[in-house]
Amino acid sequence: MRPIITHCIFAAFAAAAAISLASAQEVTDAPATEPETNLLNLAEGAVLLSASANETAALSLTDGDPNTPWNNGGPRHPGPHVFVFELRTPTVLTHVGIDNAGPRPGGVAGGSAASIKVEASAQSADAGFMPVAAFLAAEDGETLAEAAPAGAVRWVRFTIESPHAADAVWVYFDEVIAHGAQEEPAPGRFTGVFETGPGAFVELMQSGASISGCYTENGGHSFGEISGDEVAGVARLRWESTDTDNVEGVALLVIDSRGNLNGVRYRHRSRKAWGGPPAPEGTVTPCSAEPVPENPIAEQLQDDGVARIYGILFDFDQATLKPASEPALRQLLAALSEDPTLNVAIEGHTDAMGSDTYNLELSQRRAASVVAWLTENGIDPARLTPVGKGETDPVATNDTADGRALNRRVEVRRL
Repeated sequence: MRPIITHCIFAAFAAAAAISLASAQEVTDAPATEPETNLLNLAEGAVLLSASANETAALSLTDGDPNTPWNNGGPRHPGPHVFVFELRTPTVLTHVGIDNAGPRPGGVAGGSAASIKVEASAQSADAGFMPVAAFLAAEDGETLAEAAPAGAVRWVRFTIESPHAADAVWVYFDEVIAHGAQEEPAPGRFTGVFETGPGAFVELMQSGASISGCYTENGGHSFGEISGDEVAGVARLRWESTDTDNVEGVALLVIDSRGNLNGVRYRHRSRKAWGGPPAPEGTVTPCSAEPVPENPIAEQLQDDGVARIYGILFDFDQATLKPASEPALRQLLAALSEDPTLNVAIEGHTDAMGSDTYNLELSQRRAASVVAWLTENGIDPARLTPVGKGETDPVATNDTADGRALNRRVEVRRL
């Protein structure tokens, strides 16, 4: 069940009433409607700035997976528990909430978060917070509350004031939730060098929506290349070690208002945090002296025989190309135009939301849409083979929102 609390004003949060909505429709073939976007997912550019307890576990609060709960760490960390998040851009909130579903740590009954206060600020992560909602969360499942009018805000602070059982020393919940209308992000954020650990750096260079760069680890003894696209203020990237064979993966990164890099990277289906503050001035990496590729898609096809493209976007549950796809499509068109001998397979890939059969068919239609666009712009259709891969070749887990975002892609493969 999914409770939603209405007219939930700060002064009366303890007595806020909840009404039940119908259970979410199980996805079988095509989703009936586009689900409401949770703007507090990392995949949507939201980042955790601070947590009063167990901050490492709190990173899972923005992963979109209701099976990775935060817990306070037990009696050493009594409440209240405070979390501050930054939204991708200023947002007019309509609803906020949390999800409590999931196993109780250590089997402790009654440890789920109950009394919740939510505040928001347009000023900073440290000041200007106004109350927007307060409610009693359901012990299991998702609870939403209407957000009081607060204008466009950027920072959201959740305070877990008490669990359902007064004597519970373990407190837990799974996800933070925010719905609303969000401003479009300014493009071109992903340029700079960031310190991701001792002797570890990431350098990013952006041209249009395309991102290239490199990373170093292990005191500079390990290094690799980065490529990908900015999609609505979020970098979706492929990384590949250049000093070890067959070590590669994907990453999703965000730069927050402090200039810090935040995100995760996947190798197979393992997910680890990846990010850090701007590196000290003068820091250089193996790619610092390299020019930004004029056409990253052409370069990847030439060097690797395959280009993974996140900048080709489609309407929800459709094969209709979004206008934002134009830059990536133009790069692909240029790569094919400059090399008349280049024949390629255009592969469509989906996440695992929906049935296997439906996703296979959807991905085939999306691949065909790319082929149709290229054909309309002068490429001989005999050089292009549309291939639907559906959800059969994931590059990350489908359990998290960021993993699903990385699985949705177009790949172009030299034939």
